[in-house]
Amino acid sequence: MNHIIIGKNTIINGKKYFSASKYSKINIGKYCAIADNLNIITLNHDYNYPCLQGTFYKKLFNNLHPGELNIPPNKERTKGGIIIGNDVCISKDVFILSGVTIGDGVYIGARSIVTRDLPPYTICVGNPCRVVKKRYSDSIINFLLNIKWWNWDDDKIKKNKDFFYCNLNTKKIDEIEKLIKT
Repeated sequence: MNHIIIGKNTIINGKKYFSASKYSKINIGKYCAIADNLNIITLNHDYNYPCLQGTFYKKLFNNLHPGELNIPPNKERTKGGIIIGNDVCISKDVFILSGVTIGDGVYIGARSIVTRDLPPYTICVGNPCRVVKKRYSDSIINFLLNIKWWNWDDDKIKKNKDFFYCNLNTKKIDEIEKLIKT
């Protein structure tokens, strides 16, 4: 299915529901941890017509709902695809709606409903989902976004065990930089 891309070593536990199309693709980054019952919905019913139900139009007119005939779909049907960054943790029972970008390193709490973009390395919860705090200082966030460790090969990751076992919130940026081996 070329409308859904899931990156290297991303784990999705349990059931999931993904709704995607060529106009509203889903792209999930590398090394994400996703809990049970993730719902990603990129297509909605077009509410501009007398009946919302697609089966009504199929049964009585032998055709699709008029909103499904709009190519490309209008904004009531979709706000676009969904991009989920790398190293993102999505807790249980989360809904993600169309047109959203979730930054690298985001942690999303259980039962959140994501309706807008979430910046990198933030902890986000709620309905609607909102940022409650940053995971690290701005300098550490910028450092992580620059090194893009998720693009390293397995050998480089293994060489940098000390970095991956380091509590980044207890170190200064220069101490963290010294941990990285090329």
